Amino acid sequence: MVVYGIYVKDYTGKTLFSKNFCNPSIPGSAFPSLMTAALALFTKSREKSFQIVLSNIKFIVEEFNRILFIAATDTKTEFRKELLNIGAAFIKIFEGKFFLLGDLLSGIGAPEIEGFESIIDEEIAKSEREEKLRRKPKRILEIHRLLAPRAYERKEILKRFGREGIDVLLICEGNYRINQIAKILEVDQSLVEKIINFAHSHNWLTFVPE
Repeated sequence: MVVYGIYVKDYTGKTLFSKNFCNPSIPGSAFPSLMTAALALFTKSREKSFQIVLSNIKFIVEEFNRILFIAATDTKTEFRKELLNIGAAFIKIFEGKFFLLGDLLSGIGAPEIEGFESIIDEEIAKSEREEKLRRKPKRILEIHRLLAPRAYERKEILKRFGREGIDVLLICEGNYRINQIAKILEVDQSLVEKIINFAHSHNWLTFVPE
């Protein structure tokens, strides 16, 4: 997955926030035109949630309180859920503090701005982990800690996912793919991915190279 940048604009089109991560493989001068075209199509659609691919760049747009949150990604990246989280965090952090955005555009730092940027980084990292699971649902895991009856890890898994969480982690120690685990345990593959992703984020298991 590739996220080229995250952008926040008000309803007039004024940029309130932007953060670029890498450049798409198009001339730099073409990107603003593509962004403008994407936003024009978004406005025409009269939807609050919108995405379109232009010149192999996917533009995902979400509207909160007349503020637009935009992610530019490659065509294969799914980032709507993460963009919704970013938008909700922005509204929560800057509500009543939009004056800080002037400092942001002038290059002046503030704890709120740094906190918002860290949330963006976290959402991208989370999306990368989930994308890895979606892309390679196969013999990927090796458990580092035994799920002993009194182990802290076992208690946390049970509290969050119930007995299914334990079953998934025990069976994934073998050579099964994620979709095979879901079929064997008769649970949704999305639940299997959530359980594995949760355990991986706590360093309770690791990916094993194919």
